[in-house]
Amino acid sequence: MRRCSEGRVERGHGVLRGRASALLAALIALGGCVTKAQQEVSRIQGIAAASAPVLDACWAHAVASPPHQALKGKMGDNSDALTLAMKTNAEKATPEEAAQMLSLQWNYLAPCRKIALESAGKVHPAIVAVLAESYAKAEANSANLVAYKISWGEFVTENQAIVNQRRAELLAAGESIQRSLSESN
Repeated sequence: MRRCSEGRVERGHGVLRGRASALLAALIALGGCVTKAQQEVSRIQGIAAASAPVLDACWAHAVASPPHQALKGKMGDNSDALTLAMKTNAEKATPEEAAQMLSLQWNYLAPCRKIALESAGKVHPAIVAVLAESYAKAEANSANLVAYKISWGEFVTENQAIVNQRRAELLAAGESIQRSLSESN
């Protein structure tokens, strides 16, 4: 028997044969000494590692989609790739562009957002809240574009602001979660 830093008593696992068994025994023994905060960090990292390739593939599929490719000249590939001409474009969407934007939203972005929300739900409710609010703002912005209420320039400028706000709020939520984990040690 040995005593871990948290005061729990761990018992030996008997004689194990083979390298894999020895490694497994060592991991089990060490696992009992890991703090709850370390376990939570490990859990979150596992979710991120599993979700990232799926999300990346989904967003890449959206960017490669026919509606995005058709609209790319008006809105760029992402909010960080906007030109001055895009930001100052006073034109409103044509009916064809509005249909393409709706297709992009429903058929490509909505599934990616769903995956992101499901993944965030496994991490922390604060992350879900940030994403849900941001996605609702982005959808309202797109609705204004396809309803001919705003120009392309207004759309991309607002979209850039929404993305920047989401990034800042996700960073703040992550720091809050990290502080909470640090305090629980």
